Amino acid sequence: MQPDVDEQLAGKIPLPWPRIFLTFALLFISSFGLFMAGSNHSNLPVFDEKIYIDGAKSILSHGGILNPEHPPLGKFLIAGGMALAGDNPLGWRLAGMLCGALSVALIFLWTYLLLKDHALALTAALLTLFNNFIFVMSRNASLDVPMFMFTLSGLTAFTAALQCDVRIGLRRLLLVLSGAAFGLAAACKWTALVPLCATWLVALVLLAWYMFQRHRMPVELCIPAKNLRNCGLVYLVFSLLATPLTSYTLAFIPVLRSTHTPFSLAEVVRIQYAMWTMSKQVLGNPAIFSPWYRWPFQTTPVRAYSYLIGNPAVMWVGLLAIAVCIVRLWKRVSLPEALVVLFYSTSLLQWAVVPRKITYYYYYLPAAMFLSVAIAIALSRGQLARIRGVRVSFIVLMAALIVFAFCYQQMAHLSPPWDCMLGCWS
Repeated sequence: MQPDVDEQLAGKIPLPWPRIFLTFALLFISSFGLFMAGSNHSNLPVFDEKIYIDGAKSILSHGGILNPEHPPLGKFLIAGGMALAGDNPLGWRLAGMLCGALSVALIFLWTYLLLKDHALALTAALLTLFNNFIFVMSRNASLDVPMFMFTLSGLTAFTAALQCDVRIGLRRLLLVLSGAAFGLAAACKWTALVPLCATWLVALVLLAWYMFQRHRMPVELCIPAKNLRNCGLVYLVFSLLATPLTSYTLAFIPVLRSTHTPFSLAEVVRIQYAMWTMSKQVLGNPAIFSPWYRWPFQTTPVRAYSYLIGNPAVMWVGLLAIAVCIVRLWKRVSLPEALVVLFYSTSLLQWAVVPRKITYYYYYLPAAMFLSVAIAIALSRGQLARIRGVRVSFIVLMAALIVFAFCYQQMAHLSPPWDCMLGCWS
């Protein structure tokens, strides 16, 4: 007999946690192996890698931060990889590969928490892996992959606090971990503040709806809203405001110690003002400027960045999936559709207001990663799941794998004649 739907929504059906954690571990290990394979083929810095590599070298030599326009955590992670593996291509990119592999596994876990469907969650993770973005950027020293990994960690912990049937103490701990992860994400790159604000929006809407219009809420929203309310508003403020500020601030301690500056809140505030001033003055490279509104439809690879281009089988099907989720939200509000639409749209539209003179295509990474989750959510309901008895998720996954295999030869910097064994971009 199938379990009652309301019971399942309430999280009272025992979840197969051993199977979930085994899949999580296997996804992490296999993704890391894929990123590691041939990582030394690109033995020279790619795109703006040199900026962060030189910054990491300066950290290791206790020379301070060479590029202080960004928060320090991402650069310290790169330096940690170099301390472990040396000043070589593996050392430069080790932190990115680890964070990228964790991101793939976290996509699985977050999707599972939303849908409680192992097959669709695994599909979302594999589509993320084959979407080119995470492969290319994990194999380059950058701040974006660590930032996204911490952001996704915060979002996963927040969703677990909403969805899982756990004791109040563990639920509150999950909220604290969520806030800490968002703070660490912002300590890599300030753009992580946008998903933190989106998380606050979700929390406030759920609480207000539950308090004032509870009789009109769908059952599947009543349960996370009740779970959130049971934690208490004061604890929510502590978890998603005080905790992120604390973890963000603590990330600056190594910077101050490396420059022999005593730690103080006034000094941290001064650093923030200096970062804000410098970030507005960064000119970048106008030759490869790419406006944000073109990113979802880009078809030309960025040759300077390891032929970076989103996998069309994921990117375009993902846009259709976002449209499906929006239509469903118009008819009936549901948490999975609401979250994926909110985090995709805010990750993209923030660039319409962020005061940067130059934007690059790789800034699309966070938004692009949510497209695979949107596909899984779109296929979780209605008549979209199968075509003539074949699962649509399997068709999309095979298409993504084929395109990824074609792109791999140049993304991975294979040497001739392997670089064009399946054909080359003109």
